[in-house]
Amino acid sequence: MNRKKDQVPLHELSEYFSLQGARTALAPFSTTGVPSDPHEWKKALTTTVRGLYYADDGAGRSHHEISSQLLTAADIFRTDPGARALKNIPAAVPPERTPDVYRAISAYIVDWPSLSYEEKYGQSQMTAHEIALRFPRFSQVLPIYFGQDGVAISDDMQFSSIEEGIAMIIDETHPRCMWQLPGLAAESYEALALFQNDEDAMDRYFSQVFGGGSGRADFVDFLPLLARSIIDHLATAHPPVWPKED
Repeated sequence: MNRKKDQVPLHELSEYFSLQGARTALAPFSTTGVPSDPHEWKKALTTTVRGLYYADDGAGRSHHEISSQLLTAADIFRTDPGARALKNIPAAVPPERTPDVYRAISAYIVDWPSLSYEEKYGQSQMTAHEIALRFPRFSQVLPIYFGQDGVAISDDMQFSSIEEGIAMIIDETHPRCMWQLPGLAAESYEALALFQNDEDAMDRYFSQVFGGGSGRADFVDFLPLLARSIIDHLATAHPPVWPKED
């Protein structure tokens, strides 16, 4: 089978995504580089690491995995700073400090539970990146089906109603629904709880950060409808996950 000229070899993709946790952890420095001063990078990473631990508790990527990936990234950078595996992982400023800074951040992530309450939660205001870690499914679904200001990426969604859009999400997921949709319903309710039913806050966040909206409906109406539609579909089209014994 012939490969397309621009197709990345599988082993290179594997190398790249093997460090995705490190890439996520250092995302706040994607445009600036990672400061070498521990005081500076700790101040910037506090909310991100807090978000990583929250995701870990919800069966997301383990903080130990992320810490290990940073150590691996440090070793790779020391021998080959231009390696494809390091693409989109910001280096330190200055670059020669990168391996040491990665190792220090790795230790910081592992040691985070031992920090004082003030160090972990004194900065009570969440950042956009910390919040985004709570909504991995929304980051994919909202821009595609319900783009900002109701303009969807999917051509089929351009003139659809909210109900039709939700039906399309479900139809395109079926029959894999039990493995993909319950989490989307859960994120719907988490958004309502986190933003405390504040329509303005949800609209500003999801539109600005994810580039995705709620179509022509308010989020306070759209999110419960999305969750209920998913639950109704699962109840009617899929067998119970824990049936009664005979």
